[in-house]
Amino acid sequence: MKRLVVLYLMMMSWCMASWADSPLTSTNFSYAYSEHPMVAMAAEYDPLGDPIPEKLLKFLTNKKSPVDVRLAVVNELKWSSEGNDGFGQFTEALIRRYKAKDQFEMAGKLDAKTLAVYAYAMAMNNRYDLYESNRLAHEAVDKDKEHSFSVAMACALIEAQVHFDGSWSKIYPTVAEVVNDTTLKRDMRQSAIDIIMEYIVLYKEE
Repeated sequence: MKRLVVLYLMMMSWCMASWADSPLTSTNFSYAYSEHPMVAMAAEYDPLGDPIPEKLLKFLTNKKSPVDVRLAVVNELKWSSEGNDGFGQFTEALIRRYKAKDQFEMAGKLDAKTLAVYAYAMAMNNRYDLYESNRLAHEAVDKDKEHSFSVAMACALIEAQVHFDGSWSKIYPTVAEVVNDTTLKRDMRQSAIDIIMEYIVLYKEE
């Protein structure tokens, strides 16, 4: 009987660990940018402490900031609906910067790269309701005339998260298609891509 209880607890522990992993939460590619000042600042942010530093918000909302570094900052930030509502701060900063009346008008004004960053932040903030973030990410890809690898990858990770809750067999192909697309401009560090694929490849046999 004791052995059965131990086995049951081990199985429960494994199941909980596996559900804790996901294409959004387990692809910590910000490590590849850890020396960048903005990513380092994001690493120190406490969602239950102070608001997101204004310097970070300016970096995230500036379309001239490198899109891969902005995505790395989003990847590093600890998003939470409690405390300071970091995503709400980010949204308000974008609304102010683009002089929009609300988030809907703002989203329509964003360039492809900033829209991808916004969609990725939305997904990281709430990975249980991905309809809008997935829609915006695909809109960013359609809008992107520069064929940015980073924009496509942000979209792929969100879509992979959608498949995580429905069809694991689609996770690997969704992300691998972006990695293997030679028409995309490689504006993301190879080390970051390697970190992403180190996790995504776990679903290859699915």
